[in-house]
Amino acid sequence: MPEEHESLWDWIKPLLAAFIAVGLILGGMVLYTGNWPPMAVVSSDSMQHSSTVADFGVLNIGDVVLVKKVTSASQVTTYVVGQESGFSSYGEFGNVIIYNSHDINQRPNHVPPVIHRAILYLQYNASGGGYDIPSLLHLPFSQWYVVGPAAQSHDIYNVKGSIVIKDVGYPGTPVYIPISNFVGKANYSGFVTMGDYNHAFRGENATDQSPSVGICPLPVKLQWIVGIAEGYLPYVGLIKLELTPGSIPPNQAPAANSVYALVLILMAIVTVPIASELILYIRRERRDREQGKKKSD
Repeated sequence: MPEEHESLWDWIKPLLAAFIAVGLILGGMVLYTGNWPPMAVVSSDSMQHSSTVADFGVLNIGDVVLVKKVTSASQVTTYVVGQESGFSSYGEFGNVIIYNSHDINQRPNHVPPVIHRAILYLQYNASGGGYDIPSLLHLPFSQWYVVGPAAQSHDIYNVKGSIVIKDVGYPGTPVYIPISNFVGKANYSGFVTMGDYNHAFRGENATDQSPSVGICPLPVKLQWIVGIAEGYLPYVGLIKLELTPGSIPPNQAPAANSVYALVLILMAIVTVPIASELILYIRRERRDREQGKKKSD
C-alpha cells in the first residue's frame, strides 16, 4: 500500500474504532434500559440536597442517569417501602422515577419529563371510590396517620382524607399528601411523587400533587412513567443544558462546584490523549534513534 494511503488509514482507524465503541455503548444501554433515549439529564435543582453545593451521589443540575423502562408498579420501590427494606437511591429511600406530566395538567409537550422520587403508591378502590394504601404498614404507626372527616386514624382502606408521614427525607420533616383532592378525579392507581429539595424548601406541602407545587395534580399513572433512574454520570449533562436555552428553570443555576468539576473533566478529555500521543511519539523517536545507532555500528 502506498505511503499516503497508509497515512490516511492510520487516521481513519482510530475514528472508526471510536464510532464502533460509541455504537456498542449506546446499543448496550438501549438493550439494558429498554428505552430510547436511554438517558436523561437532570435540569432543575428539585432533587439536590443543598441550595449551593452539588453533593456527590445525589441528583444535581447537569447529572445524567439511565432511564430503565418499567412495566408494572411492583418494579418501583417507593420511599415508604424502601425505608423498611433499606433500599435507597441518590441519597434517600426508594426509587427516583422519570415521568411525563403534560398528560394530566396540559403542560407543553416540549417540557422535559419530571425526575422525582416515588413516595407512596395509591391503589384505587373501585367499590368505595377512595384508595387502599397497604404499603403504609411498612412504617410504624407513630410515623404516619390518616386525617379523616372526624379524627386521625390508621385505616389504610378506601382512604378519602389525607395522609401525613412524619420524619421524611434528609430534612426530617412531615409530608402532607392531599388524597381528598384526588377522589372523584383520579379513578385509577398511581404514585405520589416529590423532589428531595422541594421538600426541604417548601415544607410539608411539597409533593408534586400538592396544589401549591402544581407539577402533577393527580397521582402518576404507570403509563406516564418513562422509567426508573439508574446509574449516575455527574456534571457532563451541563454541556447539553448550556447548549439548550431555557432548559434550566428561571432563577436556578448549576452549583459552582459542578461547573468546576466539568471543566476538569473536559481538560482531562483533551489533555490525556495528547499526553498519551506525545509519550508514544517520544518512545518511537527514541527507538528509531537506537535502531539507527545499531545499524551505523
